[in-house]
Amino acid sequence: MKQLQKNTFIDHLIDGQKVCQSGFFTPDRFLISRKQPNGLSSRSQIYPAHRPVHYLAKLKSDGRYWLVLEDGYLCIATAKRVLYGHDNNPIWQASTQSLPKAAQVPAVKFDTDKRFFVTAEPLVFRTAPEWSAVNSKCKMLYTGRLVVYNKILVNKGISYLETQEGFLPYYNSQTGKRYGVIISSKLKRPAKVSSNHPTIFKLHGQFRFSRRGVDVYQSPNLQSPIMGHLNRGTIVDYTGKLADRHRGWLQLTRAGQHSYVPFMSRYRNHGHYFGREITGSKAVSRLREPWVFNRTDATVDLSTTPLEHTALRQVEEQLANVRQPDSIVIGLINDTHYDAHQSTYSQRTLHDLLLFSHFARNHDFNGIVMNGDLVDGNQPLNRTIIDTGDAVSALAESQLPVFITQGNHDDNSGFARYLNGYRTEQVMTEQTALHLRNRLNNQWLANQNNFYGKYKVPGTAISLIMLNTFDIRDSHSDVYFDRDYDDQPNGIHWTGILQNIRHSRSRIASQQAAWLTKTLDQLAPDEQVIVFTHDSIRSATRRQAVTPFWTYDWFANNQQGDFARIYNNLVKHRQQIIAVMSGHTHVDDWSREDGLNWITTTCDIADRRKTSRLNSRTIGAWDVLVINPKQRQLLRLRYGWRDRAGRIRHWQYQLFGDGTDTRRRTLKEIFKRPDPQPLSGNARYYQNQNKQVDQIWRGFRGYFDY
Repeated sequence: MKQLQKNTFIDHLIDGQKVCQSGFFTPDRFLISRKQPNGLSSRSQIYPAHRPVHYLAKLKSDGRYWLVLEDGYLCIATAKRVLYGHDNNPIWQASTQSLPKAAQVPAVKFDTDKRFFVTAEPLVFRTAPEWSAVNSKCKMLYTGRLVVYNKILVNKGISYLETQEGFLPYYNSQTGKRYGVIISSKLKRPAKVSSNHPTIFKLHGQFRFSRRGVDVYQSPNLQSPIMGHLNRGTIVDYTGKLADRHRGWLQLTRAGQHSYVPFMSRYRNHGHYFGREITGSKAVSRLREPWVFNRTDATVDLSTTPLEHTALRQVEEQLANVRQPDSIVIGLINDTHYDAHQSTYSQRTLHDLLLFSHFARNHDFNGIVMNGDLVDGNQPLNRTIIDTGDAVSALAESQLPVFITQGNHDDNSGFARYLNGYRTEQVMTEQTALHLRNRLNNQWLANQNNFYGKYKVPGTAISLIMLNTFDIRDSHSDVYFDRDYDDQPNGIHWTGILQNIRHSRSRIASQQAAWLTKTLDQLAPDEQVIVFTHDSIRSATRRQAVTPFWTYDWFANNQQGDFARIYNNLVKHRQQIIAVMSGHTHVDDWSREDGLNWITTTCDIADRRKTSRLNSRTIGAWDVLVINPKQRQLLRLRYGWRDRAGRIRHWQYQLFGDGTDTRRRTLKEIFKRPDPQPLSGNARYYQNQNKQVDQIWRGFRGYFDY
């Protein structure tokens, strides 16, 4: 490698990687060292110009280049790689050892011999590919059920799936309606067509016409025949909602026949309701109608933008430089929050999933991990089923082992709880999630439907462990204490927890903790493990829910179950654990606590990051994890966006404050009160138990020893 002119240099380092290389550096200006290698750390010492400085090693951190001194760190170049002086050895490259070539191991492929279809609503088998070919003896397939089909037939604009039990409708090309989703290693997503027919959202609920009476119509049109009248004060059970330009309609169903009643007038900026919803176990204060998220599907385009092309080339070059014959390469993406109807950002994450999958396939990854919140869960159940199936099919295009951990958005309970009044029938069941997310590759599951397990990379000593931090089983009850949990709620109680609502809290059941204990105890002496979990694993007890973690999290004091047991077992086996990878907080960060690397990755969806730069909303974010087991190194190559410590442009005050910007008031300062009046229970939790308000946000790092 030849030295460049004008004080520039070449490096092949990952952010956070150290070079064990000593030497002398002569500054051409005065420089100030810092206690830690970041711009927010306290200053240590001034070094005048033209006096040589002896350094012990070199380090790339926070996008800058540092010399490791005896008493601190000295920044000698920014991301532009122009030195602030002269280095007698200006090569920034970690040394690598020549290793024997690893034995070729056949790749594990998806099971694509069968063609799977998951229903998005109840469907009746037809005796022929004809809409009217239904008789009373035909079997019904309920929402979320899976069936194997042979081929697709088209008749009168409707696509049908041929199965052993009959024909099922799949897609109506006239209206653009999909009745379910095909799960395969090739994304099958029919083009969206424009239609004048209003979209019917299948929702079950009750409505009380407390303000006025209304007529009942044969169809959702004031010009259609009137079939009856509902007086003021009448309560109706409805089976669906739809809207036209001027009003919202309820669909009523009786003896298999539908009728429609208007329940609101729609104006440009608000709606006037003729009564109120009767839903769930408490009053609904922020009900949002389902047609709010009803944008036209975006066209999924695999062609890369110039910014994406540059980012892909950069990752490709870095991977070629650091990959060794025995390296294990895992792709990692999380928090895509895919939604085909919500926004251009939520639609574009399907493009990111395809880009990610194709990159992994073309570069022979050992597997890919989607670490939770694959979809946003802000749509009714039928749309969420279709979105999930499309996203899984995009991941399946990698033709690699795919692992998807449980996120708080994935089961659609956000829609059921926050948007539409505690409608628990809209929550995706565990069986439906299994059909959608793991049917093609579910051998790694420890227990059916529990979404945690272990996968050993064939021919290696590396294993992946996926944990479920939303380990809440399905229940038909809306009342929390109806079931005998092995733990009780702690921390915030005002969130209105329901039995089926996973969106509100995180939990690890004792069964999962016992499985992890047994799994770690049975590790082979040379086996190394990397752990993936959507929400962070904290040392959680009833009186101390968060330590020793960093970024504020909505679930900080809502964690239940055996988090402490999980944490302690991970610490016990720290010599064999590479890192614990999490997402959920939508920020890049890391910590080294109790001998373990704790790493969190920012979200792929571009408009929900806590920090911002010029390109923050024009590119996704995912990682390539390169594990070098003999060197005991983890390299983290980033495609796209990354958080840098100390680069928050505006103060992010969310809920109780996120505790990441040390230049602002901490949570403890906010809770200081001049009067002796005692604090509330929740305030005491956040003042005394939440340790993260005193900690520093570290940003992205790409190099870890273990």
